[in-house]
Amino acid sequence: MKKNFLTAGLLCCSLWVFAQNINPQVLDLQDHTGLLSLLFDSKLFDPSGEVLWRPLNFSDALSANYSDDGYLHTHLDTLLYFTTYGISQAVAVFSTLHYEKGELSDCHACGVQISVAVFDEAQGGKWSLGRFAKHFTTLGSGGENGMVGLTQFGSNQWCLTLSMSWIGQGVFSEYASFYNLDNMEKVFNYVVHEDNSGALGAATDESYSYDKSIHFITHEETESGWWDFEIVTRGTQPGIGDDVKSVPANGVERYHFNWETDYYMRVCP
Repeated sequence: MKKNFLTAGLLCCSLWVFAQNINPQVLDLQDHTGLLSLLFDSKLFDPSGEVLWRPLNFSDALSANYSDDGYLHTHLDTLLYFTTYGISQAVAVFSTLHYEKGELSDCHACGVQISVAVFDEAQGGKWSLGRFAKHFTTLGSGGENGMVGLTQFGSNQWCLTLSMSWIGQGVFSEYASFYNLDNMEKVFNYVVHEDNSGALGAATDESYSYDKSIHFITHEETESGWWDFEIVTRGTQPGIGDDVKSVPANGVERYHFNWETDYYMRVCP
């Protein structure tokens, strides 16, 4: 079964490469206006450089968050660079914002809509477009964006990292999510920090605060090529059951990439 999947996958890859060789889409990543115009099918821009566009199909319309002028406003947020298997690649991250009367405005739980394009380096300082995912997720709150970056998950494996903070009912939290740049599917997410100081106002037996950090095990090879890692937790966490007092939250958990689910799973002790 796995051999059949592998053969089919290689065939698809060869067809994809062949199609790219016939008609490659080569772009100048420093031409932000041209990049936005191509990917979002519009030549209309506002004075700040945001492209103004409307959905051209049903799928795009489902995720559309129109501003009060009847357009979607998108700008190039970040350009990131990395190398896999000796090939230089780039990631362009785009943010679609919501405006009311010219001011950034959205609900508390509403984040910025994120689109991502992945490129391979071509000749002459140009870049060949490989993949584009429009509005594949949201990030942030109150209509404002979070943080975008890259994290290396293996010798030739990189993930787009999306980080954000959130406060609700006095509990402050920070989150990180990681997306496979090959297919833009999430491979892992975790709570980086959480505390309830905003709910209590002063330190009590119910107060808790913990931090988590990720530590990659780079010296051990894996069959998938994705490194194992450990999530280290330090601090205190809410009590369990009827016990409202906080309890220690110190611990280490190991995670391993699962080929069948394309997601990191916890390794049982």
